[in-house]
Amino acid sequence: MNVNQPRINSLASLSPPLLLLFTLLMALLLIATHMWLRPLMPIDETRYVSVAWEMWRDNNWLVPHKNGETYAHKPPLLFWLINLFWGMFGTNELATRLAIPLFACGNFGLLYLLARQYYPREANAAGFAPLVLLALGGWSFYLPTTMFDSLLSIFVLLWCLSCVWLSRCGQKRFMLLGAIAIGGGLLAKGPVMLLYALPFMLLRPWWQHSQAIRHRRFFSLSLMAMLLGVGILACWLLPAIVSGGAAYENELLWKQTTGRVVSAFAHARPWYWYLYWLPVLLLPLPLMGGVWRSRIFQGNSHQDKALLLYIGIIVLCFSLISGKQLHYLCPLMPLIALFIAKKLQTAHFQRSYPLAIASLLVMVLLLTLPLWAAQIFKNLAQPQITLWAPLLPLLMLGLSLWRFRQQQLAVMAHFLVFPILLTSMLIAVRQPLHAAYDVSHTAQYLRQLQDKGHQLAFWNKYDNQFQFSGRLQTPLAVLNGDKPARLLWLQQHPQTIVIYPAKNPSSALRQQAMYEQPYRGRFLLLFEAPTLLALMTPPQETSVFANNRK
Repeated sequence: MNVNQPRINSLASLSPPLLLLFTLLMALLLIATHMWLRPLMPIDETRYVSVAWEMWRDNNWLVPHKNGETYAHKPPLLFWLINLFWGMFGTNELATRLAIPLFACGNFGLLYLLARQYYPREANAAGFAPLVLLALGGWSFYLPTTMFDSLLSIFVLLWCLSCVWLSRCGQKRFMLLGAIAIGGGLLAKGPVMLLYALPFMLLRPWWQHSQAIRHRRFFSLSLMAMLLGVGILACWLLPAIVSGGAAYENELLWKQTTGRVVSAFAHARPWYWYLYWLPVLLLPLPLMGGVWRSRIFQGNSHQDKALLLYIGIIVLCFSLISGKQLHYLCPLMPLIALFIAKKLQTAHFQRSYPLAIASLLVMVLLLTLPLWAAQIFKNLAQPQITLWAPLLPLLMLGLSLWRFRQQQLAVMAHFLVFPILLTSMLIAVRQPLHAAYDVSHTAQYLRQLQDKGHQLAFWNKYDNQFQFSGRLQTPLAVLNGDKPARLLWLQQHPQTIVIYPAKNPSSALRQQAMYEQPYRGRFLLLFEAPTLLALMTPPQETSVFANNRK
């Protein structure tokens, strides 16, 4: 037998390239469906596309801005990509929402290439790794969203792939590819790219193959690639610092790093937080008997152990960082999928009773949802639940218990169960999601007010929700600080329209509003400045605002 020939485990009728094509088609269908089922979600997605809108509107491609002020929380690559799509397809919502998910689909192709190089004799790894990735609950949930982490994952995979190629032959073109990966990752989400890149490079003695260059040459070329990647970042960073000023420099270089790593100014969690959320992100793997019967933790090669060690290092490092969010681990999921896919044995995928139970629970959940939906969407009078949504979990229940003649079909069906269950839940709550989270109608009304010459102000913290959806042309005034100062500002600007978020507004307060919309468990109320000023002064404040949490 030729030692270079891939070892195929029960894949006689469906080749790895066809499995990749099938996965890509399913991913595109998932993206299109989820875009229809939910709006741009505040506050993250609406904020990011609004930053991109200000970049487009002001022709300022160097320094991102949020509501007219410099925005140092994120590097510019995501905003550039959205602007690239706008340049090709116009500034419509479809182009906006497709930009990052379509780019993120490149993860499947890169994972396929990495599997072929990292496990050259395991066709299962290349064939199933993209499908396993799509099946993961955390990945399928975030893939259709406009977020930075699926974008960062592209460059993490590209770095790993360049390291494997560089380790094998030492050609400088792969060093340059690694430099592009580092530079792109830094432009996508900043220094966290190095946290993903360094451990994989340092684990090279464990994952290298027999035909490989010496360690000294590999590490020297890899470090050179990192330096070149930092140089790519510097091509944007240095002009941006000069243009953005001292405050932007301090925020970008120091506050963002120390604030997130040492003492989080947002999303602070205990060190063990990822340990109990990681199994949730990896659903349905913990429920799949075929995965466990494949004995994924037995008979590990050096490459398997290196992957497990890499996964453990990344989880440990992120656990030690103060700020934590579930989507921070998205770039790790392709490597987890690669490890699982290599170990899969299709003969072990028969009926899956845990998946059937999960499908049954989701079906019961959706059947009973009309009885308690009002407790979730408290600011909606009558949330309308899609009554046919439980049919999808019923279908998944049947697929989980069906005995397939073709083993490949059993694997494919089982790995698609969880994304479809997730989609069924979104189908059920489509109407209340749009009613409670879609800010486009309010934003367009605000644009009409701006066109009539009104100044707009937001009471309390403003997260840039309306700039893109309303294509607003000027920033909103933000009314923070103590209450007397805000009331004085209203008195001095009587032509202003104030957007006032209220959790439990009284009926009297709502009657005085010129516009209202349910919003994230609250209401957005619009007032003319004199009206709000009158309502905020005693004794009206006691009676009208008694139920409102300011």
